[in-house]
Amino acid sequence: MLSTGTQLAPALARCFATSTACNAAPALAPAKSSGFLASMFGLGGSRISTPLDDALPAVAVPPRSSAPATKPQLQTSSLSSGIKVATIDSTSPVSSLVLYVEGGSSAETSATAGASKVLEIAAFKSTLNRSTFRLTRELEKIGASAFCRAGRDNVAFGVNAVRINQREALEVLTDAVFNARYVYHEVRDSLDALKEQLAAQLKNPATTVTEVLHRAAFDGGLGNALVVDPSVVDGFSNETLAEYVASILAPSRVVLAGVGVDHSEIVSLATPLLSTASGSPAPHAASKYAGGAMNIIAPTASQVYVGLGFEARGGASDPKSAAAAQIVKALLDEARPTLPRGRKEHEVFTSLSPFAHLYKETGLVGVVASGAPGKAGAVVDALTAKVQAVAKGVSEGQLAQAKALALGELKAATATSAGLAASVGSSVLATGRFSAAEVAASLQGLTAAELSSYVSALVKTTPTFVTYGNLSSLPRLDAVAKRFA
Repeated sequence: MLSTGTQLAPALARCFATSTACNAAPALAPAKSSGFLASMFGLGGSRISTPLDDALPAVAVPPRSSAPATKPQLQTSSLSSGIKVATIDSTSPVSSLVLYVEGGSSAETSATAGASKVLEIAAFKSTLNRSTFRLTRELEKIGASAFCRAGRDNVAFGVNAVRINQREALEVLTDAVFNARYVYHEVRDSLDALKEQLAAQLKNPATTVTEVLHRAAFDGGLGNALVVDPSVVDGFSNETLAEYVASILAPSRVVLAGVGVDHSEIVSLATPLLSTASGSPAPHAASKYAGGAMNIIAPTASQVYVGLGFEARGGASDPKSAAAAQIVKALLDEARPTLPRGRKEHEVFTSLSPFAHLYKETGLVGVVASGAPGKAGAVVDALTAKVQAVAKGVSEGQLAQAKALALGELKAATATSAGLAASVGSSVLATGRFSAAEVAASLQGLTAAELSSYVSALVKTTPTFVTYGNLSSLPRLDAVAKRFA
């Protein structure tokens, strides 16, 4: 019987001899000591001492980066059905495909209230061609994950998969969206999980304040609640959900966004799948900024919350206004230690969260802050003073730091295939275009004078003022509005 060393030595020799580079390299002097362990691990005898930073002979040095010389650009096409296809190729092995549909909670009516949230749970289940079990197993087989996310102005259906399986991922995605059945028992089973999610979200006062801010700020669809009360979906039926989906799923309101895909290949794959899609767009309730005040009295709340917002005119459709809104959000961010502090707001605020909600032609910019119970007046004073300080003007240093923060958020949002696909889909749906370079240029090119003009016009709009908690020391809306007159 041969020993283990005798059996393995020829095999190891063959393994090392398979490399062309090794064959071309000079032969190394063998170790003097004999024995399998000695030859393998250098136990005893002479050893070869070559510094690790020395280049190996006959071995080509790989390039330091495999990134392409030029960044991929957005490519768009329109199918015969009217659906837009917008893609960006990349070196990522992951492909992200997202169908963005104009709608969301802004397209709901009194009869379909809460439908967008129900759709998040009921999506990617049985279709005319697949059972729920088969659809789930097919996604697992190709290593893909599916999701549905509803917003105020759109609904996103997406599938993330490895690039070699993008054909299968696209076919499953289109089938799940355009051929969904929404059967009775599956929708009913989804409601229990949804009601638990909604109840948990509404326990967070910040979520409640954000919802009420939109209700107070807008007349029309954008004033509809996105996170509805659980009781709203108690009697929800599958027919109601199908009615809502039919009202938003018109080809002229759909964008297929893809990242990590070849544009011509996706168009050729999508043509037979989506060219027969049909449907007439149902009219959506127009949204108009109105402003106003709403108070939510919660005497036992551990904190008092105050939300203050103003209309961001132009919304996402105006690149300069959108850039200015993001800069204002960064300037209002007290949590960022890099921005100079003109006041000791941290002595009043428990938390502070600025926001910039941008929609197709309008938006809402402002901040939500919290403080100790019984100090609602002090929180409002500090909050209005903070907004007034930005309205009076900022230094070049503050502006430069705010730009850096806004650019950092942009890079973080588009750093992954899924994040970039979300940015592409929502932007093309709202404005018909997208370019991260143009967005960055708009942020970088904003001057202090342009920002001052934007903020001056911003604070002249009717403010939106929302409070939550023990409001015994709360000032009235007219008193708050006079501070910005």
